Amino acid sequence: MKNKKPNKNTFARIIKTLCGYYPKLVPVTVFCILFSAIAAAIPDLFIQKVIAVIEKWYTTGDWASAYPELVPKIVFLAVLYLVSLCAVVLYSQLMAVITQGFLKKLRCTMFDGMQNLPIKYFDTHKHGDIMSYFTNDVDTISDALNNSFAMVIQSFIQMVGTLVILFILNWRLSLFVVV
Repeated sequence: MKNKKPNKNTFARIIKTLCGYYPKLVPVTVFCILFSAIAAAIPDLFIQKVIAVIEKWYTTGDWASAYPELVPKIVFLAVLYLVSLCAVVLYSQLMAVITQGFLKKLRCTMFDGMQNLPIKYFDTHKHGDIMSYFTNDVDTISDALNNSFAMVIQSFIQMVGTLVILFILNWRLSLFVVV
């Protein structure tokens, strides 16, 4: 088997083809991924305010007075987590629909292309190699789309969001950590 160099444009071509097949679902899915990542990063900053309120009222021991200040913040956090969870469920379902539909169309395109090959191609290539493209390679694309696509976007947003929050809280310490 030849050792081929990986093509750097392959992922971009897959995404371009995916957007061509699903021009409306892909942007909605990307929006849900971005929204869930942002909604998951916001509570990290907001929980500090909840802890500050708890500390303030813990020293006085007057918990009855703490409820009007504490309950809206906790409800906001719960709603934020719930909305983030809904976005995760939605993009997971959309990714499953998009990936399965994309794979079906990709396999049909490959089969149509295979039908146009000359007989000599089948005489000079092993049957297992041809079937490998239909199974292993397409399944690898499926795994990449189902798992990696969302994770790359979500991880990038969470990393940037965490860095922004760190710089907001204490820019000197954040700069030290980054360096």
